[in-house]
Amino acid sequence: MRDRLTRCDAVTQHHLCCLCALRTPFRHAGWMERTSVSEYYKLEIDRHFAWFEAKLPAGPARFVAWLRKPSSIYVRIPLALLLIVGGIFSFLPVLGLWMLPLGLLLFAQDVPFLQKPTAQLLGWIERKWIERERAKAAEKR
Repeated sequence: MRDRLTRCDAVTQHHLCCLCALRTPFRHAGWMERTSVSEYYKLEIDRHFAWFEAKLPAGPARFVAWLRKPSSIYVRIPLALLLIVGGIFSFLPVLGLWMLPLGLLLFAQDVPFLQKPTAQLLGWIERKWIERERAKAAEKR
């Protein structure tokens, strides 16, 4: 079984693997007619959020799933803005720098020009995470 993060050499196969699709989004025949670039990166962000969601405990995973729904836009945008502002004021005792990237991730779901860099960043994080898990598994052997 092929790992989803390895390079694809099949020209006719349509999938959402990070290395192939993010570096060459128009490689597959007929891809541009089916999906716009903006829609592609939105799908890629959704795929990464689903991957991260699977790593969370049940309660936070349900909240993230609800927050990602299109009907939650009126909660997602203000929450994203609050997290961004909280990240900017991270020097205060209660707030932290972790709030800034989380706010940008939530904001990127609704702002098209942030979708491409966010999808690429999430792909990089996912690849590093998998490399770390494989290294841990190799150490145990």
